[in-house]
Amino acid sequence: MHILLTNDDGIDAAGLTALHGAVGPAHRVTVVAPSGERSVCSHASTLDGNLTVRRLQHEAMGSVYAVDGTPVDCVRLAVAELADEPIDCVIAGINRGANVSIVDVSQSGTVAAAREAGFCGIPGIAISQSFRKGEEVDWDRATKLSALLLPQLLSDDAGVVRVWSVNYPAMSAGEMPVGVRIVPLATDQIPLVFGSDDHPLDEQRAYHYLGVYESRTITPGTDVAAVFGNEVAVTPLGIDPTDFPALTAGLTLRI
Repeated sequence: MHILLTNDDGIDAAGLTALHGAVGPAHRVTVVAPSGERSVCSHASTLDGNLTVRRLQHEAMGSVYAVDGTPVDCVRLAVAELADEPIDCVIAGINRGANVSIVDVSQSGTVAAAREAGFCGIPGIAISQSFRKGEEVDWDRATKLSALLLPQLLSDDAGVVRVWSVNYPAMSAGEMPVGVRIVPLATDQIPLVFGSDDHPLDEQRAYHYLGVYESRTITPGTDVAAVFGNEVAVTPLGIDPTDFPALTAGLTLRI
């Protein structure tokens, strides 16, 4: 199988190297990733101006492509120009930080890369690793988990294009998740807490986000609950966001 690896943390990110270590031994791998961090860029792409691509020799991954663009740019360039044979699957990650809930998934560049694969008719998998502030990510564990889970997702229904979001829980070094759960995205908003300077609002005021990730709402049966319960959360994502019941609800519009 020919697998495209990408991310939104950049070509030098430890998570990308970990992902390569999980799939490289069993598959042909092409790596096309942003030249620097592009976190929280959602489905942004470059449609005006040049996209600079450099072919580099990475110490662990070998020959790779670094793109001065977004994760979506990377997938599009790989599919249209850089890959020398058809891509069978796109895997994005391993992202440093969870992408749980519809809010995270909507703003994640990692998930956008997997979604773009789906738009191209290619299965896509986004993998993210939660972590606690002050603790280092156990990339060896993330590599082992990916090596166990990815063959199962890659073997699912040949010919069917699916997009998956996979999230590993934050755990101390040496620990392993208690299990794997296939769950829907949480729909709860993240904590909307902001601080600001003391300038009068009618002149200028600077705001900064102060929400605490661990204080978000935990709705049972969702991806957030699974990850906070030390489980791996796996969520199938729809490619088409159309609200089909609204199409048949009988609403009539006039101009």
